[in-house]
Amino acid sequence: MRLCDETITVFNAKFNIDKGSDDYIGSVISGVSWFCEIASTVDQGLKAADKFIVRIPQTADFGGKTYAAPLDYAGAEDASALFTLQNGDIVVRGSVSGGGHKPVDLHKNYEAFTILGVTDDRRAPNAPHWKVIGA
Repeated sequence: MRLCDETITVFNAKFNIDKGSDDYIGSVISGVSWFCEIASTVDQGLKAADKFIVRIPQTADFGGKTYAAPLDYAGAEDASALFTLQNGDIVVRGSVSGGGHKPVDLHKNYEAFTILGVTDDRRAPNAPHWKVIGA
């Protein structure tokens, strides 16, 4: 895949039973493409928002982590070696380390978006990848 020279951090929500809330676990992925455009609509006035499209080749550097389907990720007892791509999770441009991040802080302090949709194109013959769309 061409133009895959960006690094992202995917923050997956994982429910913490002891706290009764989600923890956000970051996974740094290198070798992806990042694209942002302005999407607009006219409905009793002009509305515009950033639309993000990230393509993650199957050959990207996942930092030693393995992809798990959203249901498998949710059911994993220890998700530290896994990552997933699901609606509601947060994608940040660049590498973000450390723990204890909250979605509001990620959106405030980084170029970030919330995942609205994921297409699994790993069966594509020329460039197997995941396509992640968000706003």
